[in-house]
Amino acid sequence: MAKFCNQCGKPIPQDANFCTICGTAIAGKAPIRAEWKIKKDRVVGRQGKNKNLKNVFIAGCLIGFSVLTYYVWPKGGGNKVISDQPVVIENVNYGNSRKQMTDIPSKIENGKIIISLDAVKEKKFVAFNYETANKTVPLLAYISGEGRLVTAVSMCEPCDSRRFHIRGNQLVCNSCGSTWDIDDLKTISGSCGKYPPDAIPSVVAGNQVLIDEAIVKQWTPRI
Repeated sequence: MAKFCNQCGKPIPQDANFCTICGTAIAGKAPIRAEWKIKKDRVVGRQGKNKNLKNVFIAGCLIGFSVLTYYVWPKGGGNKVISDQPVVIENVNYGNSRKQMTDIPSKIENGKIIISLDAVKEKKFVAFNYETANKTVPLLAYISGEGRLVTAVSMCEPCDSRRFHIRGNQLVCNSCGSTWDIDDLKTISGSCGKYPPDAIPSVVAGNQVLIDEAIVKQWTPRI
C-alpha cells in the first residue's frame, strides 16, 4: 500500500524515515540517524535553492518586462500615429465654444491626397473627402491642443456619423455625443468611445499636407 507524506502529500517509500520531497520526518519512525539527517538536509537545501532560483527568474522577467514597456510602449498611453505628427503652430486653446468642421477642397497627385496647410491653420478643424469611382472616404484634419497636425478618417463607426466638433480639449461626435481627447484621441465618454476617428499619418511639405493615398484607399471600417 502506498504511503504519503503528511506534510506535502507526495508519495514516499515504505521504509523512508523522512520525505524525500519536503524533508519532513515520518511519524512513528526511529530517530533519524546521522546519515539520514545529512540526506534530509540535502533534500531541504535543494528545495531552498530551487525556490531561490525560481524567485530570481520571476524577478528577472518582471524587470525585463518593465524595461521593454518603458522603451517600446507609447509614452502616456498615447496614440503613436498622432505623437509622430508634426507640430505646426503654437498650442491651441479652443475654449468652451463649439468649433465645427469647415469643408475644404482636396486633390490627388502622385499617390498623395493633398490639402492646404494654411487652410488647416486658419480653420483649425477641416473636413474633406477622398473620392474615386469606387470609393469615398471622409477625412478630417485639425490642430491639437499641443499644436500638432492630426489627420484621421472622419467617421464614428458605430453610429455611422461623419461630422464632429471640438469643445475645449474634446473631440465630440455630432450624432452620438461620444468624446475623445483631441491630443491623442483617447476615449473620454460615450457609447461609441471605443472607436474614435481612425488616425492616419500625414506629412507637411511647404504649404501642403500630404496623405498617402494607398493608406486611405485600403482603409476599411473596424466594425
